[in-house]
Amino acid sequence: MATPFGARDYSDNRRPGDWQSRYPPEARRYIHREAIVLAVALIVFLILGVIALCFADHPMKMPFVGSGSTNSPADQSTTIASPVLIEPRLFAMFFSGCVGGTTFSIKWLIHAVARGMWHLDRVLWRLFVPVIGGVYAFAVLTLIDIGIIGGQAAQTPRSAASIAGLGFLIGYFSDGVSGLLTNIAKAVFGTVQEK
Repeated sequence: MATPFGARDYSDNRRPGDWQSRYPPEARRYIHREAIVLAVALIVFLILGVIALCFADHPMKMPFVGSGSTNSPADQSTTIASPVLIEPRLFAMFFSGCVGGTTFSIKWLIHAVARGMWHLDRVLWRLFVPVIGGVYAFAVLTLIDIGIIGGQAAQTPRSAASIAGLGFLIGYFSDGVSGLLTNIAKAVFGTVQEK
């Protein structure tokens, strides 16, 4: 009798001594490639997230070069530099969610391979969950900050630790967050039948 996915049976429905992979060599190559991509993604997102968190409390002004015109007919196109405010905390939200989503994808890959449920049709899902986790973390934390989720806007800027922690959780549980965002959209915009 097969144990349901996620149950605490660490035998993976295999007898002791059954050590060989159930996957053919071609499938194992795909699995290893996917594992490498997710491991590299985790390292990159961790590094970018730490950098963004280090600067989260220090908005930066970056010069932005654009084209503009002057009143002088001889010089119709002049390059004008104007500063643009960069908010590292926004990047920290995104990359924290990406770390959570990548961690979830790695966990899912490990369980799917061990249980014999890995297949190529889920590869796109596992590779896009990290980025979706980052987008959801950015969106949900922004919605919390402006008061749509939670009822009132945050009075003080969110600490770097809370950005990292909440962003990770939102990215890790992005499937559940998808349902939350659907409910919020229905509450704010109504449903198609109501229009």
